[in-house]
Amino acid sequence: MKKIWAILLTSSTTLLAGCGGGGSGDAGVPATSPLAAYVGTWQSACDDHDRQSLVIAFKGDGSGALELTPYGETYFKADCSGAVVATENMSAKISGKPDGAADIQVQLSQNAPASTLRIDKITSSVPAYTFQVTGANVKYVLRLGQQQWCVDVENGESCIWDQGTQAAQSVPGGLSLRGNELFTVMQKNGAYVLDMHYVKK
Repeated sequence: MKKIWAILLTSSTTLLAGCGGGGSGDAGVPATSPLAAYVGTWQSACDDHDRQSLVIAFKGDGSGALELTPYGETYFKADCSGAVVATENMSAKISGKPDGAADIQVQLSQNAPASTLRIDKITSSVPAYTFQVTGANVKYVLRLGQQQWCVDVENGESCIWDQGTQAAQSVPGGLSLRGNELFTVMQKNGAYVLDMHYVKK
């Protein structure tokens, strides 16, 4: 198992995205909002038993802000086929407040040149939160002086540490789409760098 990326938080990043139309508004948010195209469920590629997902919706308060819910799934098989044996969730949802748009340079893969992408900037905030791993075969065990969640997988055991309550955070981010692809980026040393790549589920 791998710790899920809390989108737009210190360990993760923002969502890169080309301004989009389309989609439907929630709680009075017009479908013409540039953030409407991000609404839906997004999924990363399989990474050795693990797959990250991100659910994006408008907050129900009519503010035009987004609500971001990341979660991770661990599969019995390394290629992420077959049964899900563990699910990792955050105890709080992330709020993404619109903050304008910008063109930025981002390297989308290790050996590729940087590309100019249009992002919808957002400021992401979350109260203090914890992670929780659930599943029929999940074990919560103390190993090497650290509490861990462990689950049996096809080629052994997959574990992550329980690092307890994480502090509330508020960080800048952004969103960008390319077709059915969503890129998440994070601000690092004043520049945006790629964090995650998703496709529409």
